[in-house]
This record gives sequence, structure tokens and C-alpha cells, in this order.
Amino acid sequence: MISKLSHGLTLFSRMFVGALFVVSGLIKSNDALGFMYKLEEYFEPGALNLEFLTPYALQIAIFVCIAEVLLGIALLVGALPKLTTILTVVMMVFFTWLTWYTATCDPFGMKMITDADGTMMEIANQCVLECGCFGNAIPLTAYQSFLKDIFLLILIIPIAIAAFRNKIQLNDPNTSMILYTGALVLTFLFGYMMLDWIFPVLYLTFLLLAASMVRRRVNHPKVEWLMAISVILVAGLVQMKTITDLPLKDYRPYAIGESITQNRLSADEIGLDPPVYATEYTFKNIKTGLDTVILSSDWLVMQKAPSFKVTYEIVSYEGAEVKISDGYEPRIMDLIMENEAGDDLTDEVLSNKGYTFFYISKDLDAVAEAGAPGQEEFNALAEAAQKEGIAFYGLTNSGADFNSTFATENAAPYEFLTCDQIELKIVIRSNPGLVLIKEGVVVGKWAWRDIPTFSEFVNLP
Repeated sequence: MISKLSHGLTLFSRMFVGALFVVSGLIKSNDALGFMYKLEEYFEPGALNLEFLTPYALQIAIFVCIAEVLLGIALLVGALPKLTTILTVVMMVFFTWLTWYTATCDPFGMKMITDADGTMMEIANQCVLECGCFGNAIPLTAYQSFLKDIFLLILIIPIAIAAFRNKIQLNDPNTSMILYTGALVLTFLFGYMMLDWIFPVLYLTFLLLAASMVRRRVNHPKVEWLMAISVILVAGLVQMKTITDLPLKDYRPYAIGESITQNRLSADEIGLDPPVYATEYTFKNIKTGLDTVILSSDWLVMQKAPSFKVTYEIVSYEGAEVKISDGYEPRIMDLIMENEAGDDLTDEVLSNKGYTFFYISKDLDAVAEAGAPGQEEFNALAEAAQKEGIAFYGLTNSGADFNSTFATENAAPYEFLTCDQIELKIVIRSNPGLVLIKEGVVVGKWAWRDIPTFSEFVNLP
């Protein structure tokens, strides 16, 4: 009886952890550039101080994405159980530590680092607000991610026990039926209910088919390694598509169908309650000498009590800001388009009647160094659009001088506006890229490799 329960628990754990690893890896792989940006945040001096890894952030992101998918499939098919378990535990221990570190980071704290000259210096903490485990698809807080990782670590325990007792091996047909069916059902429910995306089911199906076909057709002692290669090939093709083009599924506030105008509205403009924040004040108890943290919202009431003034004295008003009640927050808060004179044209541009095209570059220096890829197509599209009275703007991270120089050198026939680089990273992952809006609503997005001709737009309503 106990043996059957143990076997059942192991199967459930393999099914749940394997499916979740594949989905998590796909979500990161779908937006590998976004994952790369998150890694770059962690590599900052005030975070983990691993700046030497920043040039390799994209490669690391791709490696983690595919490794997570590969481990998930290995758990489901029963390949290399001991090695798979060890690598899974290592990955989960690291992610659990990382989410704990993120959740406990003090934004008002200081840390000592060693600079390039070997000199010790004190700098402010740079806290990463979200770990990026599920990207923009499911924006978990660091603490929620930490709890999720603890849960997964617990589920890995029966897998590890079974693996090192030699109870796991390549699946027999019945085990495959149970695990694959369960994993596909879980993936479907997860994708349908939480991601609004059915592709994860197809993705998992293709991966399992690739591994199964190799196993059936290859009679070789190293068949498990060949199965791994087939999984890497499938995952790699999807990864290549999302990097060279755009994410298959966009969860950002600039996705196709999203209203930029609506997403910029404040709680007051919509008629909703905003979140309420308070600051942590530090007071010393005069009688005991102990420090006490009091929220600014409570202090406003407590200071009126006569006993408060004779019991406590202020130590610091410079405490952390904490949210004491949830409320509506704009999904877009930092979109500002400024012209050469420094005028904010955001509302004017978004309220244009009809269509508006945007050439978007989060790093115009890099575009210029690369020879302005796709510029001929951008220019041709802009000239044709403007002849039809359709607005076309360049939106970059650079100042007016560099924008003007770039426009002159590349014969760009449209006005350039300046915007915050971080916001441009959110708008579109391609550098450069094309975005089409209609009266503030996003209706199309293209990477520079896929710029359409104007004739493809003539039938737009």
C-alpha cells in the first residue's frame, strides 16, 4: 500500500513539475529579450554585482530557457533520472535563493562592493521588484515566487528519492500514457485559465513527440542523449523564431489590441480608488530604549494621544514605503514623447485620427552601428504613408541632436521624438521595430526583418 502511494506521488510530482518547467521555460523563451533585461537588472552593482556577465545576458537567458524545458521533458519521459534530478534540484535551489534574495532586498539599504580597481565602496541596494519567473504573463511578486519555488522543492523530494532508489527509468507505454495525458491536461488548464494561450499544449506535444520518435526509431545505448538533442532542436527553433521576430504572445500593455490611451489613465480619471502607501517611521521608546517602526498613516492618529509624545521620540522619517491597500494603477506610466524643442506631444500623437506609424528604437546608437537595418523599407513605407496623409514618427531613446544626425544620414522622411529607453523596451522587443496604432489602439507590430510594404495596408478600415 505504502509502495503504491509512493509510486503515485512520484508520478504526480514528475507530471506537475515537468509540465510546469516546460510552461515556465516556454514563457521565458517566448520573450527571451525580456528575460535578458531582467538578468541585466540582477547583474547591476547594487544587486548581485555581476557586471562581467552583462555582455552574455542574452546567451544566459537562452541557456536557462532551453535548460528548463529540457529538464521538464526529461522528468516526464524518465530520461537520465539521477542526472536530471541533480540538475533540477540545483536549478530549484538557485531559483529559491534568488527569489528569497529578491523578496528580502531592502531598497533603502546599502552594500559594500569592490570596484574595478579593487577598492571597497558602499553603494545603495538596487532591488529587483519581480524575479521574471513567468515574465509579463503572470507578474508574481518576489515573495509569491519564493513560495512557489518552496512548493516545487517539496515536490522534487519524492522524485529524488525514487531516482536514487532506481525506481525511475525510461517510461513504459502505460507510464507514458499516464504522465503525458496528465501533463497535457495540466498544461491546457494552465494555458487556458492563466495565460489565455493554447500554444503551450502544442509546444509540449511537439517536444514529447520528438523525444518519443527518437526513442522508437533509434536503438543505441545513448538514446537518452539523442532524445535530449531532439528536444533541444525543437525548443531551439521556437527560441530562434521569438528572437529574430517578435514574441508569439505579447502580455505587455502595448500588445496588439491594447489601448495605449486607456492604459495611461490614472485611477482618478477612470473613477477608481488608487493604491494607498505609507512610509515606515522609526521611533525610539524613551522608557525602554528600543526602536519601534510606525507607519505614517498610523502616526497621524497616534501623535494626537498625550501619552505618545512622552513615550516616543523620532529617530527617522526616512523609511521604506509600503502598500497598505491595493487599488488601480496605470499599466503605462512613463510614456512621454518629446520633440526637438522638448515639448510633450504624447497626448497629441495618441489622439491622431486614423492610423499612426512609429519607427521604434530602444538604442539608436546600436542601430546606427549596425548600419541601420531595414531603413530602406522604413523610409519607403513612411513616404507612401505620408502621401496618403497618415502620420509617421520615429521614437527613440536618443536626444534631438543624435536623432537629427541619424535622420540626415539615413534620409529618414519622418519626425523623430524622444522617449524613455525602458519604455521603448516594453513597446516592442525588436530594435528597430514598427508599431501601427489607430486612435491610440495598437493594431500591428513588426520586427525590422518583417517590415511590410504600404500596399499591404491599403484595405485597412
